[in-house]
Amino acid sequence: MNPLLKMPIRMQLLVIVAIVAVPAAGIIIYSGEQNRKQAIEHARAETQTVVGLVASEQRLMLASAQQLLITLAQLPEINEKEAANTTFFLRRILRLHPTIGNIFVADRAGFIWASAAPFEKKINVADRRYFKNAIATGRLSSGEYQIGRISHKPSLNFGYPYWDSRGRLTGVICVSLDMQRYKDLLEQFRPPGRTQMVLIDHDGMVLFGVPQRGPQTGKAFDQRLFRWMQLGPDTATSIASGLAGDSPGEKRYISYQKLRLQGEPTPYMYVWVGIPVESALSAATSRLVKNMSLLGLVLISALLLALFIGKYSISDRITVLERASLDVANGELGMRVSDAVRGGELGRLAGTFDAMTRELLSREQILGEKQRLLEDLNANLELRVTEAVAELRNKDQMLIQQGRQAAMGEVVGNIAHQWRQPLNMLGLIIQEMGMLYDHKLLSKESIYASTQKAMAVINSMSKTIDDFGSYFKPDHTKKVFNVSTALSKTLSLVLPMMNNQHIEVKISKIEPVEVYGFESEYAQVLLAIITNCKDAFEAIGLERQRIIDITVSRIDKRSLVTVADNAGGINPGIIDKIFDPYFTTKGPDKGTGIGLYMAKTIIEQHMGGRLTVRNLKDGAQFRIEV
Repeated sequence: MNPLLKMPIRMQLLVIVAIVAVPAAGIIIYSGEQNRKQAIEHARAETQTVVGLVASEQRLMLASAQQLLITLAQLPEINEKEAANTTFFLRRILRLHPTIGNIFVADRAGFIWASAAPFEKKINVADRRYFKNAIATGRLSSGEYQIGRISHKPSLNFGYPYWDSRGRLTGVICVSLDMQRYKDLLEQFRPPGRTQMVLIDHDGMVLFGVPQRGPQTGKAFDQRLFRWMQLGPDTATSIASGLAGDSPGEKRYISYQKLRLQGEPTPYMYVWVGIPVESALSAATSRLVKNMSLLGLVLISALLLALFIGKYSISDRITVLERASLDVANGELGMRVSDAVRGGELGRLAGTFDAMTRELLSREQILGEKQRLLEDLNANLELRVTEAVAELRNKDQMLIQQGRQAAMGEVVGNIAHQWRQPLNMLGLIIQEMGMLYDHKLLSKESIYASTQKAMAVINSMSKTIDDFGSYFKPDHTKKVFNVSTALSKTLSLVLPMMNNQHIEVKISKIEPVEVYGFESEYAQVLLAIITNCKDAFEAIGLERQRIIDITVSRIDKRSLVTVADNAGGINPGIIDKIFDPYFTTKGPDKGTGIGLYMAKTIIEQHMGGRLTVRNLKDGAQFRIEV
C-alpha cells in the first residue's frame, strides 16, 4: 500500500501542500530570472527606440527650417539687400515659428544687416562654422554649440547661402534653433527613472542634456565615449561605466545615432541615451522578492488551513460515519446520520445514504421526462441559436459603422489642424508673388517657380487626405500587425487637435509587441479611447497641466496598452455604464454614446481580448489586452 495512504488525513493534507509549494517556488525563481533577461533586452531596445524618436523629431525640425531658408533665399528684398523690408518680413516669420530662436542675414563678408531679433552694434559672423561652410559649399551648413552674439543665449545655428539677381553668392541666411525646444524634445521622450539623454555637436560639446545632474550644456562630453561614437557606425548600442554623475562602478546601457547634413563629411549632431543597468533590473528583482514573500505567506496560511480542515471538516465527521456504520452492522437499522453530519460532500453522502431507496423510482420517472424535454429542445435549439447570433452580429456591425462615422467627424477636425502649416506656406508663396508684383519683378520664371512650390504643398495636403482616408478603410481579414504602428497612425490623426487644446500626449513606455487581428479596427479603438480622454478635459480649466499617458507592453503572451488621463476620473455612479450602447454624459448634439461600446465589441468579440477602465489618483485609465 502507498505509504501516503497510511498517514492520518491531516498529515496527508500537509504533505500535499508541501508538494505543491516546491514546484511553485521553482516556477517563481525561474520566472524571476526570465523577467530579468527580458528587462535587459527591454532596456537595450528602449535606448534604441528613444534615440530613434529624438533623431526623427530633430530631422523634422531641421527639414522645416531648411524649407524656410530656401524660401527666404528667393525673396527679392534679401537678394537686393533691402534691410528695412527684410527685417519686417523676418520678424513676421519668427512669430509663426516658435521652434526658432532667431533668423538673420549676413553679407559675404559676414556682417549682419538684417535680423528678426533687434541688435545695436555691428556684428560679424565670418568666423562661425555654419557661415564659412555655407560660403564654401553653396549648401545648407551646420554650426556648433555657441553663445549667440545677438541673443546672448546658447544656440545651434544653420546657414544657407543666397544669391543676387545676377546669380552671385552675396551672403548667408542664418537660423538659430531655440535650445528650449531641445529641452521640450528630450523631456517628451525621456523614459522615467535615471535615464540620461544628451545632444552633442560635431566637436563633442553638449548642446543640451537631461537631467541637470548629467552632462552640462556647453561642456565637453565624455571624451572616451565621444571617440567611440566618432569611430563607430551611424547607430550603435553598448554598455559603459564611469559616466559623469554616476556612482563608481555603475553601468549603463547606451545607444547613439549620428545626424548628418548632405555634403558635410562629419555629423552635425549626436543623439545619446543611457539607462542604468540596475534601474532596468530593479523592477524584476523587486517582483521576484515580492512573489517569494507572497508564496511564503500563502504556504503558512495553507498549512494552518489544512490542519483546521483535517480535524473539523474531515476527521471528526468521518469518525461519526464510522460509528454509525458499526451501529448499523450491529442491527440498529434505525440509525441516521443526516442530522449529525451536515454540509459539504460528507453531508451530502449522509443524506444520500438515508434517502437512496426512497429516491430510486422517483429519479427513474424524472429521468424519462427530462429525456423527452431534452430531445424537443435539441430539435429547435440550433436554429434559434443561429438566428440569434446573426441578429447580434448585424447589430454590432451597424454600431461599429456608426462609431466609424462618428470618429470621422473627429478626424475632419484633425485635418484642419494638420493643414495649418501647409496653408501658412501657401500664404507665404502668395505674399511673395504680391511683393514681386509690387516691385515690378514678377516674371514668367518667378510665376513658374511659385506655382511649382504651391503645387508641392497642395500635393502634400492631398496625400494627407489619402492617409486619413486609408485609416478608415475596413479590414476584411485578420493579420499580424505591430501595436506601435497602429498607435503611431492614430496619434498622427489626433496630435494637432491635442496641441491645440493644450493636451500633452506622453508615451512613457513602449515595447515591440505584435497581435493578430484587424489593424484598422484596433486603430479605431485607440482613436475612440484617446478621443474620450480628450473630451474629459473639457470639464476642467487650463490651470491644470493636461496629460494623456500611453504605455505599450506585453504581459505573458498578451499585449497590453494603457491610456490614462489626469482629467479627474469617471463618476463612480456611471463607470459601470460607459461601455453600454448609446450611453453618453454629453448632450445629444455632442456625442452618440457608441464609441466606447464599439471599442469594447471590437476588442472582446472580434479579437478575443479584453477592454476595461478604472479610476486612478488623478484620472481614468483604459486597459486593452489582446
